[in-house]
Amino acid sequence: MPLQSAHVFASHIGHTGKTTLSFQMSSYYASKHSDCSVLVMDLSEEGDLTKRLLGGVAAASQLTESLFGGVFRLLSAADKRETGLTSWLWSSTFNVLDHAVRVADHNPAVPPNLFLISSGSWPRHEKPLEDEARRAICSRIQSSLEGSSTNWKLFCDTDGDRRPSPFTMIAYGLCNQAIVPLHLNQADLDRTETMLGVLHDLRSRGEIQTQVLFIVWNFVKCLKDEECEYKGLMLPFTPTKVCMDILNSCNKRLFKNAQELEGLFVHSGASEEDFIQSSTAVLRQLADNVLKPSEELGLPFVEMTNRLTASGKKSMKFQSGEVSYDAKSDTIETVMSSIKILEDKFEAMSLVGRDA
Repeated sequence: MPLQSAHVFASHIGHTGKTTLSFQMSSYYASKHSDCSVLVMDLSEEGDLTKRLLGGVAAASQLTESLFGGVFRLLSAADKRETGLTSWLWSSTFNVLDHAVRVADHNPAVPPNLFLISSGSWPRHEKPLEDEARRAICSRIQSSLEGSSTNWKLFCDTDGDRRPSPFTMIAYGLCNQAIVPLHLNQADLDRTETMLGVLHDLRSRGEIQTQVLFIVWNFVKCLKDEECEYKGLMLPFTPTKVCMDILNSCNKRLFKNAQELEGLFVHSGASEEDFIQSSTAVLRQLADNVLKPSEELGLPFVEMTNRLTASGKKSMKFQSGEVSYDAKSDTIETVMSSIKILEDKFEAMSLVGRDA
């Protein structure tokens, strides 16, 4: 059965929301597509995504260490000189899923069809990978999934490295489309422009084929919970005026980049308005009393919403260590709606990009 698609959450800046989106979108996708198996590769060093998927930092600390560092074992196996890279790559017994765990076996809040190749077991010392070796590793992982009897969807999470690390380069080699979150400010855009230039250069040299599916303007402040239209893009909330002004300025710069870096964006757009509609998304600042317990307890928004609906209650209470969180149903539903809208755009744009 085919590997349906592969997407990397990438940004050469830390704390832009890559891991949050990886956690929430992979969980929601798996919940929505029960006929498909979802593989998440945590290619970051500290393994924040791994810890969230396995139930949060506190719960993960109680699990056996062997559950962590799967991605390191996978790639270190390829580097063992006594067996040789070629024998590892083309061994008839190689199965990338031997290095994955079914997450629901350790955290029942996650859909049963989501699998993880974990990170976070120990600090890694990355050796530069020759381009040929990296291509071969990526090709073998892809062909292993292609040869499975199951339909697979791949998501990769990466570190916010200023220049792409060897592990991030593997993510680019595995994924032909990237989702790039960043804060809505000129400084983050300035650094992201550097990243886009690096990606374009790597594409021009034939080292990767990754294109940017869309940019997520993250942590945008909300003025009111009312839909608004922004240059043909329907937003589920109304941002503050200053955020709208910054959004206008940043999108103008981003569109200019897309025109100059030919082929980098999946949807470059014939006009600025076309580009904004197809290649950008706006995500509001999510409520802490929903986001924090979700991350700390390894409880995806989709499961949180399912439990709320099943309870018939108007609020939920979450206990995370010594901290207690209370959230009303409308707050939880607003957060879930934000992710759902982003996921819907992701699926629609991915399909259009694949057809193109």
